[in-house]
Amino acid sequence: MFSEYAARRRRMRNAFGDRAQGFFEFLILGGLLLGSLGLVVREWMPTAAPWGFAVPVVFLIGYLLIDSRRQASLARGDDPQKTTHSYDWFALWWSLGCALLGVAAFVIAWTSAPPPPIPEDVWSPPESSVPVDILP
Repeated sequence: MFSEYAARRRRMRNAFGDRAQGFFEFLILGGLLLGSLGLVVREWMPTAAPWGFAVPVVFLIGYLLIDSRRQASLARGDDPQKTTHSYDWFALWWSLGCALLGVAAFVIAWTSAPPPPIPEDVWSPPESSVPVDILP
């Protein structure tokens, strides 16, 4: 899988250029990190979008499924050039979709209102418990 990932990065660099390939990788990793680690910026953010912590796991599972389908397609004897090209695009769109999902989790959590403060139960003594001799 890692050799295919490295080959996919090389093909992406050849297709988009060095700067665009780096930009796409930055967007993908930034979106995934922002959607999971960015939720701990404020204490109420994890409760506003708890599904943001699952985005990297969903990304990894989806990426593994994409690669296993690609390997099964090649094992069936499909054209390697056509299969590689179609799965490269599918992996790119899956990655961007997961990155956008991570950014959405962060934005939803960041813009959510904090929960109202819990009112403190302040005890005060009854009026008849302390004698007061102060006159107005």
